[in-house]
Amino acid sequence: MLTPEEKAVWAPLPPDRSAVPVLLYHGIGEPSDFSNAADAQYGVNAYDFAKQMTMIKHAGYQTIGLQTFVDFVRGRQVKLPPRPLLLTFDDARADSWTGSESILKKLGFTAVMFVDVGRVSACDPEYLTWDELRAMERTGRWNNQLHAGPNGHTFIQYGSSTSQTGPYYAYKKPGEDFSQWQDRVRSDIEAGQTELDKQIPEYKPLAFALPFGAYGQEGTNDQRIPSDLLGWLSGRYEAVFTQDVNALAHPGSPQPLGRIQVTRATSGGRLHAQLQTGK
Repeated sequence: MLTPEEKAVWAPLPPDRSAVPVLLYHGIGEPSDFSNAADAQYGVNAYDFAKQMTMIKHAGYQTIGLQTFVDFVRGRQVKLPPRPLLLTFDDARADSWTGSESILKKLGFTAVMFVDVGRVSACDPEYLTWDELRAMERTGRWNNQLHAGPNGHTFIQYGSSTSQTGPYYAYKKPGEDFSQWQDRVRSDIEAGQTELDKQIPEYKPLAFALPFGAYGQEGTNDQRIPSDLLGWLSGRYEAVFTQDVNALAHPGSPQPLGRIQVTRATSGGRLHAQLQTGK
């Protein structure tokens, strides 16, 4: 239930189909539910998530499916609700499903799960299983897409010092030339897509969410990497997501597309503003 103050702040907004904000969550649970303390700060607890979804619904937002979102961004004819929203989750943590499913079902919301194929295939206990991901897809509320191949959601050492580490896709390894970097990164992403296609019968590759939001734009050891990786991904996926650009998608928005990252530090007032500004 919302308090009178929350209802006032999140009062229904006038229709606006000119842009679609995109939200990103990284797990739903208490900090103690995360084995990695760094990951824990990006999660939200179940109560806050349910409250946020309820406030968003009260303000007039309604989620749309990924295909509708992609069609909208590519300028195709689509039918949108008065206040469209795309809801996404990264990694395929088990608590993202168990902590959200009941409120999504209650509100009639849908979501996209970007899957870390490496963690799922390794049967990490904090992550969903392939059986669970298939069950999610069958509900019609969830769409599974690729977040990383077998090794992509990791950091690699790119220099002589152990402190010189960076995202797997954004850096060359020591002694690796540019063509070897291309082969390593593209092979990993292609392997992830192949595994998703094998495991999820309904899978259709529409979008890719870069691990850590990184394609080399914030740090790399080869300045050719950002444009090469983004260009290659854009040729394969109609939506490529990062976190450092505006999260309001418009028809004709260039790649990459932005997302609003919601964490434990995100206040209700901040989220309300971000949904309207995209930043």
